[in-house]
Amino acid sequence: MNHLYFNAFNVMPNYREIMKNFTILRMRRRGEHRLSYRVIGDFLDALPDPFQGVLQSACFMWENEAFLLFRTSDLPKSGYLGRLTETGQSFDCLIAPVQPQQIKRKHKLFQLFLNAAPNSARHRYRYHNVTGRLFITSADRDFVNKADQSRIAMEVEVKPDFTIQLHTRTFTSLSRHEDLSRDKYCRPSEKERKKLWSKEQFLFDPATDRFKRYSKVLDGDVPLKDRYVNRRPKCARLIKGKKKKNRIDFFSLNPKKYGTTKIALFNELYFEAFLPKFRNYFDVQQVCRPETAVESVQFEKSAADRTDVLRNVPVRLINNTIDAKAEQQFKAALREHFGLSARSTRHADPGAINFVMNNDIEHYQRHKEDKDRYEQFKATPECATQQFTRQEFKGAGNSKAFIAKLVTELHLKYDIARSQMTVFDWGRLQASGTWSFVLKEEEDQQEPVFHFLSIHPDGQMKFSSLTRDLFTEGFHSKLTAIFDKHPRGGQSIEGVILDDGGNLNVIQQTGRRAFPNLEGIHKEIMAGIEIEGVEVPADDVKSFTAQYLNTNGSETALPDLQQYLAGVQTGQTVALTELKRCIHGKSPVKSDYAKAFHRAFGYWLKHPFKSKEATDRYSKALVDLHTYEEGGALYYWANTRMKETKGQFPNGNVVRKLKPVDNSRLLSDFLLETLAVNFVRINAPTVLPFPFKLLREYAKMAEKPDSSTLPDLSQISFD
Repeated sequence: MNHLYFNAFNVMPNYREIMKNFTILRMRRRGEHRLSYRVIGDFLDALPDPFQGVLQSACFMWENEAFLLFRTSDLPKSGYLGRLTETGQSFDCLIAPVQPQQIKRKHKLFQLFLNAAPNSARHRYRYHNVTGRLFITSADRDFVNKADQSRIAMEVEVKPDFTIQLHTRTFTSLSRHEDLSRDKYCRPSEKERKKLWSKEQFLFDPATDRFKRYSKVLDGDVPLKDRYVNRRPKCARLIKGKKKKNRIDFFSLNPKKYGTTKIALFNELYFEAFLPKFRNYFDVQQVCRPETAVESVQFEKSAADRTDVLRNVPVRLINNTIDAKAEQQFKAALREHFGLSARSTRHADPGAINFVMNNDIEHYQRHKEDKDRYEQFKATPECATQQFTRQEFKGAGNSKAFIAKLVTELHLKYDIARSQMTVFDWGRLQASGTWSFVLKEEEDQQEPVFHFLSIHPDGQMKFSSLTRDLFTEGFHSKLTAIFDKHPRGGQSIEGVILDDGGNLNVIQQTGRRAFPNLEGIHKEIMAGIEIEGVEVPADDVKSFTAQYLNTNGSETALPDLQQYLAGVQTGQTVALTELKRCIHGKSPVKSDYAKAFHRAFGYWLKHPFKSKEATDRYSKALVDLHTYEEGGALYYWANTRMKETKGQFPNGNVVRKLKPVDNSRLLSDFLLETLAVNFVRINAPTVLPFPFKLLREYAKMAEKPDSSTLPDLSQISFD
């Protein structure tokens, strides 16, 4: 039976061994002053020998409290606490020892030791910046900005339920201080400028791929371009060509790319740094559960098939550029790929589907005489328009995928404008009665707006919105309470589902993510990656190869390998990299030989990790749809379909749960069918039921929310 793995761990500390070898100090800062890495670093610098450089790690509890980890053998045998306390007073800090079992939040103890595990053959480990190391790790050479103006890194965080969160952090050069000091609207901000220059600064050493804390006293006046802050510009910088996002991919089954993914970086920390050093102090096991049968769901038709209904609808193209050639190319591509014939016009037609071609924002910034007409052609609940830029279209090379995305988005808007669902056959669900979906939209410093979508059994849709006023205040407050009803520090409600029987369910993210089998993946992939410099006895390889070829009746099937081995003398060794070169290619006999070699010698010469068998064994949780029930709630997640993965997983899978409110029944009737569509995420199921996509589009289209046709929610209990 396959197992599904998560980012959750069962952690059992060995308190006796920890107390025997380590000293943990609690550091608290008095008053309203915050405790930071900078304060801890200055505190340690103020201490005399032998305290210099002996701190193993630090871990923050609150803004004014942290734990410090020392090896007991590194501290003086007596009197050290008095010196620490005396020095701490000058920083308004209280220092006191604490027993590991007295740390109420046990995940902080685990984090403290995880932070202390930088000793590894890979120098990119740097887990705290108290002693010049940062609590990050970086994807080597996988930097976005070639001018070294930004670098990406990963932070490992342990949550209270022992789930591991892997965050991407962006470090930006202070030479971009103008970009860093802008607000979210891209305007210069004095407030953001002050925040920027108060942030801690770091230097990057390209020789070791390591950041260290910058000190003007110790390092001198370093140029701004070489000083970094842990901060990303709030607005994207305008660049020519394709825009790239600072990211570290979640996972890859390709051994060449595996090493720079989040899973690989975490595995190095866990298996190569943490376990060898602290195996005697913690028993850590990754949480997994047997896979339960998920009923087979039929994925929706392709975008080309869904456009049958659009072929009877007038199609308009509004060209707000002077590029007549691009206009003709777009119309030809639309006709070739989807059989839609567009007529050029200057005005949007409410009875048609309207494509609008503009120039990009850089064009309008350079050519002030050209008017940007984007606002004029925004989609409304009465008129479906889909805007795109001439530069995007040309950059995509008339690709079918680009056109398909535009057609799909316009199809959704057309359904909203007509209040009739045609993008999906709602009738085949045989849904009894009316189902409603609710989203909360909250603007800055304004009352939230709730958007409703009610779907009748025949696919007819009614959209409406609820704002707070004198007549709706009571009902508005009850809905607000539902969306805000989540545990302290937990995840907010993403949406609400209702049926006409008064049953109400909420969709909420959890702290869990679907992970591969970390131990299995790491052992087998690293067995293939780490063959550089590994040699095995030639006699053993010759004997194995001869026996393999004889058993399989293919004595001349591997000529390159046989020729190479014939030239190796008895008693010598052969390099695994040479053997790998000799069986390069995709023929079945070479793959079978590599599998047999792995069984005999434990090394992969040709990785099978992009096969379905390997995916089922280690990464089943990362593909397709999965659900399980626990505590009266349905937990589910979705990612790329198995046949579409190509071994790449740029993003992790967030596990969500559908749970009833009060005495409602669990509304999981059509959950899988509403996820198994490919018009929200291309070639992948959606992570929220697709009616929420329609609701989000309606919210963008409706400038003035309409609250005239709210569903009947009188039967719902809000107590």
